[in-house]
Amino acid sequence: MERDVAQARMREVQRIMERTTLYTLLPGTPAVIGGVMALAGCVASYAMIKSLDFADVLALSFEAQIGFCIMWTVIGVVAVTQEILLTARAARLAGVSPTARPARFAAFSLSPSVAVAMILTAVFLHDGNMHYIAPVWMMCYGTGVYAAGLFSLRLPRLLGLAFIAMGAVGLLLLPQYGVLLAAVSFGLLHIVFGVVVLARSRQSSLI
Repeated sequence: MERDVAQARMREVQRIMERTTLYTLLPGTPAVIGGVMALAGCVASYAMIKSLDFADVLALSFEAQIGFCIMWTVIGVVAVTQEILLTARAARLAGVSPTARPARFAAFSLSPSVAVAMILTAVFLHDGNMHYIAPVWMMCYGTGVYAAGLFSLRLPRLLGLAFIAMGAVGLLLLPQYGVLLAAVSFGLLHIVFGVVVLARSRQSSLI
């Protein structure tokens, strides 16, 4: 009986340690930073095109369109880079390899959705049809996050489902409000996710 009790306690301790480590490695701070950057990009986009529809960027001069694309490229590269660096730093501090098998699986799960989004973006730009670009980004990103979340905790999967649902609503009902959709999803939703992760991580560290 005492042996069973001891084994049960060891399993509980292991579960708590694993949960604490997983929450530590979830991109809380990077999500908040990325969300703020996305919001800033949406504000700048609205200032440039004077519209909530990304399609109106096609009415700008060629030079302005190039600047618009460069701006979002920089935001994307910086957001991804800081997420990788900060998550890797958190992994090292937790004594976990940032290239461990679950991390590689998560990256492989997210990559196809990003590739699909990039291809569709190129097609939309070529055809001059930008109305659906934000909802498509949201659904592709949400699909990738949900798949990557299968190797983590439940919270990333919920984030992925939220992106998919919001993207579907935007695609079917609100394609002309792409800037607003991007601000609410990539901006506010990421910030909320990051704050929740940070709060739960602190709670786990106190267990």
